[in-house]
Amino acid sequence: MNIRLANRPLSIPALLSAALMLIFALPAPGAAGQTSNQPAKPPVRVRAKLDGFELSARSGMSPNQVGGASRDIGSPKLFAPLSGKSFTTTPLFQWGAAEPNAKVTFRLSTSEGQTLYQTTTTAGQLAYPADAPALAPGSSYRWTVVPENDLLGGPPAPVTFLIVSGAEDAKTKVDVFVKHRLWYDSIQGYSDLIDRMPNDKSAHAGRAQVYDQLPVTATLADADWRMAQ
Repeated sequence: MNIRLANRPLSIPALLSAALMLIFALPAPGAAGQTSNQPAKPPVRVRAKLDGFELSARSGMSPNQVGGASRDIGSPKLFAPLSGKSFTTTPLFQWGAAEPNAKVTFRLSTSEGQTLYQTTTTAGQLAYPADAPALAPGSSYRWTVVPENDLLGGPPAPVTFLIVSGAEDAKTKVDVFVKHRLWYDSIQGYSDLIDRMPNDKSAHAGRAQVYDQLPVTATLADADWRMAQ
């Protein structure tokens, strides 16, 4: 059977084919102005308690000593647990000085107090150099920073950390460090990701969750969560 349209006969198959082409050419309902690549939703802040980053028995017992903070208001704050763990033998150390760009002496010593390495810097962090005295797996160490100008307060009490392994593995992921509560490696892993991709919201959110575990790093967590939104 033929249907005549505009004085031209169309067969039923041809008519159906034309109708299907018209249907597929129409935009889907509600799809106008939309693209297939929708922006990812920002991470939602969740203050989850991850027990195990802070190994000290004194954790939370004194309001005047949290993280690496001293009783002196003007002393630098050590952004680390009172007692933590590190998988790497070249951990990243972070602190907050009383004044911006203030010169401090970073000092690392054995658990008995013998100085192994020290250097002066105006930065707020230091990655332990590969050519510095080697840190041995299974050994504990202490570190602090001594301000050049101590009028507002002296150096904070040292914090300790344990080297749990000396086997470096470049393939180890940050979530593994977090799972095993390795403070120094977790922070360094996220920081490395952020250095490579400053706008990576998930990396900022991940580091913020770790920073949220200590009162002394709460302001750092807030800053990372702002970047994650």
